Amino acid sequence: MKAIESLRAYERYAWLILFLMWTLHLVLSGRDFIPGLQDVCIGCLPGAPTPIQASTGVTWSQLLASDQKVARYLSSILVDDGISGVGVAVFGMVVSFTSYRKGEKWAWYLSWSNPIGILTAQLNIYLLTGSTFVILLAAVFILACLLGLLLPYRQFFPRKRSAG
Repeated sequence: MKAIESLRAYERYAWLILFLMWTLHLVLSGRDFIPGLQDVCIGCLPGAPTPIQASTGVTWSQLLASDQKVARYLSSILVDDGISGVGVAVFGMVVSFTSYRKGEKWAWYLSWSNPIGILTAQLNIYLLTGSTFVILLAAVFILACLLGLLLPYRQFFPRKRSAG
């Protein structure tokens, strides 16, 4: 494997793209700890229903006022989702900062979970809300992840030298 010093700049710093994508995942997962933020759809156009509205027919505020038991139950699910999301994001940040940066092949394979997860999550939001804007956001984030994965491709999979 090539020494890190001999890599081109785009190969040497591609890990940073994935690290930043995982950081964004951390921030977005953190919002699940505050259920009131569910009335704001970050990936929706103005006026489009939020996932909570699409699922329940009401906003989070209305749900909280009308049925506190269901709101408490959904709140616990959101917090569980936030805990999972934060854990996965921290794990992805650590892998990006350590093993991926060093060019360890297993980290390259594992890092494909980022664009696959983004695609899956955004398709789910699209199916719930019908907002095509989430597809545009998914495309931008997936392209960023693909840059982070493909720019250092030769670091992980060097060309075979022919015996001669």
